[in-house]
Amino acid sequence: MKISPHPDWATRFRKPGTELRLINGYYYLYSVSTAWDKVTKTSKKITGKLLGKITEKDGFVESDKMKLRRKHSLESYNLAVREFGASDFIFTNYKDILEKLNNFFPDNWLEIACMAFFRLAYQSPIKNLQHYYEHSYLSVLNEKTKITDKKISAMLRYIGKNRKLSVEFMKSFSRIGDYVLIDMTNVITKSKHIDLAAVGYNSKREYDPQVNLMLIYSSTLNEPVYYRIVPGNIREVKSFELSLLESGINDAILIADKGFVSEKNIAGLDESALRYILPLRRNSTLIDYTPLAVESKRNMHGYFKFEDRYIWYHQKLHDKKNIIIYLDDKLKSEEETDYLDRVSSHPENYAIEEFKEKYVAMGTVTVITNITDMTAEDIFAAYKTRYKIEQMIDVMKNIVESDKTYMQDADALEGWFFVNYVALLFYFRIYKLLVNKKMLSKCSVKDLITFLTEIKKVKIDDTWHLAEINSKNQKLYDKLDIYIT
Repeated sequence: MKISPHPDWATRFRKPGTELRLINGYYYLYSVSTAWDKVTKTSKKITGKLLGKITEKDGFVESDKMKLRRKHSLESYNLAVREFGASDFIFTNYKDILEKLNNFFPDNWLEIACMAFFRLAYQSPIKNLQHYYEHSYLSVLNEKTKITDKKISAMLRYIGKNRKLSVEFMKSFSRIGDYVLIDMTNVITKSKHIDLAAVGYNSKREYDPQVNLMLIYSSTLNEPVYYRIVPGNIREVKSFELSLLESGINDAILIADKGFVSEKNIAGLDESALRYILPLRRNSTLIDYTPLAVESKRNMHGYFKFEDRYIWYHQKLHDKKNIIIYLDDKLKSEEETDYLDRVSSHPENYAIEEFKEKYVAMGTVTVITNITDMTAEDIFAAYKTRYKIEQMIDVMKNIVESDKTYMQDADALEGWFFVNYVALLFYFRIYKLLVNKKMLSKCSVKDLITFLTEIKKVKIDDTWHLAEINSKNQKLYDKLDIYIT
C-alpha cells in the first residue's frame, strides 16, 4: 500500500478527477482529466482549473474564480429566464381593460388578457400560445393558471357562444361626447365549416372564402370601440345599421372608401338613419368642376387652414345632400409636377392633352354627405380622420395578423376575434402614449413592444431578479415614463 507524503487533512479533499499539489508550502486542489495522445499512443494527464486552496485550519476553500464559474454554470446553478418587461407594462398600465375583462369573463379574463398580449407581442398563432405563456413571467405570477390548446379551444367557443358578454364589454368604455367612424374589411378564412364564410371580392382581387369584419373607431377615445363579423359576400347598408343597433351607438358617421360609393348604397343610406361622408371619384358625374376654372377663386365659398395648409371649398345642394369640393393648392402643384414629369419621361403612356383634361380636378377631394349641422371645415376634418380607421385595419391585419384564420367553427372564430380586439385595444393605448409624449416619429408601437420583451426576469437560487436593461432603451423608457421594476 502506497503511503501518501501529504497529511490526511489535505488528502481527504482529493476526489476522483482532482489532483493535490503542494506549492510553496501550501496545498492546492486542481481538476484533472486524461486524453489519448495519438503520437505516443498512450493516455496523458491534463491538469485543469484551480478548484481551491486547502489548509489544516479551514479545510478546502473554493477559489474566487471557481465560485464565479459555478455561479454561471447552468449544470450546477438553478437559473431560469422569463420575458417580463412588455407583459409587466401592459398588465400594470392598462388595468381598466383587465378589470372590465374580469367583470364580464371572471373565469377566463386572465387567459384572454395573456392571449391578447401574445398576439400583440409575437403575433402568436394558437398553437404557440402555451409556449409563450410558459416563457413569460406571467406564468410565474399565475402558477395556477394553465394555457393549453384544449383549454384555449373551449374558452374561445365559450366567448363565441356568449357574444352578448363581448358586446357589453365594448359598451362599458366611456363614450361621453363621442363620435365614431365605421368601416368594414375582409378577413380570409380557410375553414370549410363556417357558415359566415362566403366567396367575396376584395381589393386584392381575391375570391377566397372570407368573412367581413365591421369595425367602429372612436375619434374621441382614439381607439376601437366595437367589432362585428358579417358574412363575406355582404357589404350592404343593413350591416351598418345592425352593427350600430347592437353597439348602442347613436351618433355615428359612416366614412367609407370610394369602393363603397354607388347609387344603390347612397340610396340605402338615405333611407336609413345613418349619417355619412363619402368620397367621390374625380370622374364622378355628380361633380361640377366649373367653379374651379376661375383662377381668382371668386366662385369658391371659403377657405380654412388644415394642418398648415389652406383648403378652399365649394359646396352645393344635390337632392337634399351636400356635395363639397375641397381644393388644396399645394397638392395641386405636386400633382401637376408629377404628371408633367411623366409626360416628359413616358410620352408613350402620358399625353399633354390628358393633362389638360385632368388639370381642373387636380388637388381636389370631393365628398357627398347628408350632414347639414356641420361646417365644410368640420366635415373635411371628419373625413380626414378616416386614416385612423385605415390605421386600425392595418394593425388588425398586419400587426396582430388577423387577416387569415383557420378556425373550424363560427363560435371559435367569434372568440378569436374578441381576443384580437383586446390586442387592438392594447395597441392603441400604446399608440396614444407615443403620440402624447411626441415620440411616435422615433419609436413605433411595434418597436416599443419589441424592446420591452427583451427585459427579462432571471431566477437565481429560487429568487427572481430583474435582468440588466439596455442603456439606450432605458433612456427611451424614461422619456415615456415607463418604469419596469
